[in-house]
Amino acid sequence: MSKQDYVEETDSLNELSMKILIHAGNARNDLVHALSYLEELEFSKADESIQAAKKEIIIAHGLQTDTLQLEASGNQIRYSTLFCHAQDTLMTAKSEILIGEHMLRLFKKMSEQMKK
Repeated sequence: MSKQDYVEETDSLNELSMKILIHAGNARNDLVHALSYLEELEFSKADESIQAAKKEIIIAHGLQTDTLQLEASGNQIRYSTLFCHAQDTLMTAKSEILIGEHMLRLFKKMSEQMKK
């Protein structure tokens, strides 16, 4: 691989990593808003924010999957700390959204039971 090819490959992976980080970060931000709405028992706004977070995660996950499929098809991808960080951020955001969805359902049930 020439130096130019290496630079282009590095730039491409860095750009991809930043896109994943942006969308995963947006998802985490949406989830923080959802949790704030949940604290105020504004369930519909909390749900809207969770749905927005899930849309961002779908984008980030698609970018990650495309990259991993390249490697699975035999195109070796060099190790990148930035890409690793992007994957960690993506997976953390996915886990947080999952917990946020469960919390929303739990809070709704508790609120309904308290009204009875």
